[in-house]
Amino acid sequence: MPGSTADDYVVTTSFPATRPASATAHRRILLVDDNQDTVRSLSRLLNRRGHEVATAFDGLTALQVAQEFKPEVLLLDLGLPDITGYQVAAQVRQDLPAVSLVALSGWGRESDRRRSRDAGFDHHFVKPLDLDEFENLLATLNGD
Repeated sequence: MPGSTADDYVVTTSFPATRPASATAHRRILLVDDNQDTVRSLSRLLNRRGHEVATAFDGLTALQVAQEFKPEVLLLDLGLPDITGYQVAAQVRQDLPAVSLVALSGWGRESDRRRSRDAGFDHHFVKPLDLDEFENLLATLNGD
């Protein structure tokens, strides 16, 4: 969103009274996409699954939020209005080398996946995000 700043980002936290034994570990996830409806919906769904979620609607804000929020996972749209997701990923990888970078894109050809790998992404998901598949990924990350 043009003119947004790190002060505009939202962190949501919700922990169910009981979580299933099979649930993945609680993660700090930064969700970045210029489609605000997608961000709000996906943030709520991840939040209900016990994750702490920060959101941003553009790349420059995402860079600021990443510095403050220190996510474990960055779920990042590649086509952003100001700078590309590739540029965000490169900067975040430099600043927070342990973060898991996950591309979220409408682009899913093998060449698109290769480009995201070459740009430093650890994983590539095609929209719409399959939440169960994403949770399976979260379960495989270090720290579980």
